[in-house]
Amino acid sequence: MSTNKHALIRYRVIDKCLRQVDKAWNWKTLAEACSTEIEKVTNKTTTLSERTIKGDLNNMRVNNALGYYAPIEYDRAEKSYYYSDRSYSITEAPLNRSDSNELKNVIGLLRQFTGFQHLEGIENIVQKLELLAYESTTKAKNIVHLAQPAIIPGQKWLDQLYDAVKEEKALTMQYKPFDKEGFTSIISPYLLKEFDNRWYLYAKNHDKGLRTYGLERITALSTTLQEYQPAENFQPEQYFKDIIGITLEPNKKVQTITFEVKGNTVNYIRTKHLHATQKEVRDGVFELELIPNFELESVLLSYGENIKILSPKSLQTKLAKRLAKASTLYTS
Repeated sequence: MSTNKHALIRYRVIDKCLRQVDKAWNWKTLAEACSTEIEKVTNKTTTLSERTIKGDLNNMRVNNALGYYAPIEYDRAEKSYYYSDRSYSITEAPLNRSDSNELKNVIGLLRQFTGFQHLEGIENIVQKLELLAYESTTKAKNIVHLAQPAIIPGQKWLDQLYDAVKEEKALTMQYKPFDKEGFTSIISPYLLKEFDNRWYLYAKNHDKGLRTYGLERITALSTTLQEYQPAENFQPEQYFKDIIGITLEPNKKVQTITFEVKGNTVNYIRTKHLHATQKEVRDGVFELELIPNFELESVLLSYGENIKILSPKSLQTKLAKRLAKASTLYTS
């Protein structure tokens, strides 16, 4: 655990101690309480100096970054520290205006599971939230588990691409498709999109127009003197509303996709729509208004024998061929 996290634990422990008015707290007893708590968390013995504890007390008195203005006083007769305002606690310190503005700026990113390395200005807020949550997280069992992986392939490019989109800067990109030779292109990045635990970039290839690139296939990015080419007709909300996933083939139109669901799977489909356009037209039969693509096929095939495509015929035939081909892996 980092020294920074140790400090957060110490602040929390000191705060709890100073709210216990029936006991006198000097730097030694505060150090012992902090060491005991740190050992519980890290399983490592820690010896804290007078300088460290007194430094913590000063930080809690005036810390503009974390928003602490603790009314800590020293009783020379008792040789102990105490809160002059007995109702005070650092856990009740409100977010200041600067914190609030930072939260507004990054809330869009925090609503997603990101791999961004630099969320400028958020570090102090995160520290404060860590401190507020510390006691419950050390005592309580895990209640929520997110499926988001710690590392998404290609996420090392997120910050550079984010800045390029925000500042409208063109980039030189080296790219290696999975099944083709690598190439170098000048791109104007428009949008970063996460889907199915992978990051994708929508950008204008200055030679070929709008393209989608998987971040894990980018091998290098660098600045270029070429001018950024703004998006003319790329509206993300419109672009994605008629598809599942990330693939939109040129000149394809929305189709009514009808499928029948077998057995208890129907309850899963009813309670977790495949798309916003989903509606149940009769018992166990559903419709989607979508442009068919690979991601839609994958979603439908994931239900195996419990979904049957009724229309369009082209999608029915395509999935039948894929299922037949897959079956040969087990019957040949």
